[in-house]
Amino acid sequence: MFNLTQIEPAAPSRRDLIKALAFAVTATGGVIEDVAAAQHAHEETAATAKTTGGKYQPKAMNAAEYKTLERLAVIIVPADDVSGSGLDAGAPAFIDLLSSQNQQLAGIFHGGLAWLDGEMNKRYEKSFVAATEMQQIQMINLLVEAERHERLRVDEVAAVKRSSDNRDFANYTLRPVHPLAAGGHFFDWVRKMTVDAFYTSPIGMKDLNFMGNKAYSKYEVPNESLEYALKRSPFA
Repeated sequence: MFNLTQIEPAAPSRRDLIKALAFAVTATGGVIEDVAAAQHAHEETAATAKTTGGKYQPKAMNAAEYKTLERLAVIIVPADDVSGSGLDAGAPAFIDLLSSQNQQLAGIFHGGLAWLDGEMNKRYEKSFVAATEMQQIQMINLLVEAERHERLRVDEVAAVKRSSDNRDFANYTLRPVHPLAAGGHFFDWVRKMTVDAFYTSPIGMKDLNFMGNKAYSKYEVPNESLEYALKRSPFA
């Protein structure tokens, strides 16, 4: 008879790690904490691309949504003299792959991308990708402003609730809800995931001067590298 105590549990597969990462992302609000799993996701998208003529085929996003993700990746992490852009690092494929493993995450991006095109059509009568670069940047700057406004508003509400003097005014805030709050919330997601996708990709790891093939379970990089990472994206 088999001695069950001697049977070691099987190591999680790459697919298991990617699925776990996809669900972890929604729990952390778009922040990637498991770098080793993120590296597996990049390997998976690269492997998938090899089987389809060298170009990744979206699994969760439609063609228009994926094209918008590609444009956002270039804007959020532009190429510089050191390395390529968020698109070069495979951020859109990374986001799409994780979205294909988590309906909640897919819903965030389907809804957010639809909102973005709807707002662009109201302002410029064009989709995001059809708009000029100046119009795209103007829209993103508005979303960054909205996200910061909402962050301050939430902090104010929390401060009021903590104060015993203001207990009767716990539902009040000095700041009204920003009219672009929904878009700001979505952009916060796409920005975090694009930047994290970049810095867990082979391009980004090299950009931060990671050495060797070590798999990191969390970010442990020199302060100067982290400062550079934050400065790299104009919307970080």
